[in-house]
Amino acid sequence: MRKIAGLLIILCCFTVYSAQQTPWQLWKTQDGVSVSFKKHSNGIVEVQGTLQIENSTASDFMALLSDTERAPKWVENVSHVEVLARPSDAETIVYTKINSPWPIRDRDMVSYSCYKRLNPTQTLLTISAYSDFKEHVDSVVRIKDLKATWLLEEHNSPEKVSLALTHTVYADPGGAIPHWLSNNVSLKSTLKTLRALRSELAQEQYHAAPTDIKEGNCSI
Repeated sequence: MRKIAGLLIILCCFTVYSAQQTPWQLWKTQDGVSVSFKKHSNGIVEVQGTLQIENSTASDFMALLSDTERAPKWVENVSHVEVLARPSDAETIVYTKINSPWPIRDRDMVSYSCYKRLNPTQTLLTISAYSDFKEHVDSVVRIKDLKATWLLEEHNSPEKVSLALTHTVYADPGGAIPHWLSNNVSLKSTLKTLRALRSELAQEQYHAAPTDIKEGNCSI
């Protein structure tokens, strides 16, 4: 799976720096998507979204994430995604441009991702900021503090195939945005993106043949 790049698009909205002792608080459940949060000591929330998609596999999900041209159609607030480098088959560095409502300045990010199989039914993708890989753009604010994961769990039987997704993300948007506003955007964006993700995966073009997901070095 050489085109893993698309997985980084999801970072536009928002992982995982939180204190493990803090329990998740449910924010909303809608159309089979559940979104929860933990508030960090700095006032920024870490967001976790879960859903289960019938008739989909981890390979289908990877095929969708690799289709960067369609990213703005389903990833909330994302306007542009560009692959900058592929250190290996399992690692990708991507530039993402994020729209913000006026008068807030737009954001961008450079992100590094690495993925691997945990076991025959689970795949883990980790994502982090890699800000200095690309020069900063004066007109936008760069997101420099970002951690995210995607846990993909396949539930397959002769009668049924399904994919459980758990997406966890923490991002400091930077700039002079009130935390109450950025937190609200993160929660809503996660819900809308996961709902749209399920609709996209229903398209036949993403029903890919099984792919051998290799373990990345994850050295960056």
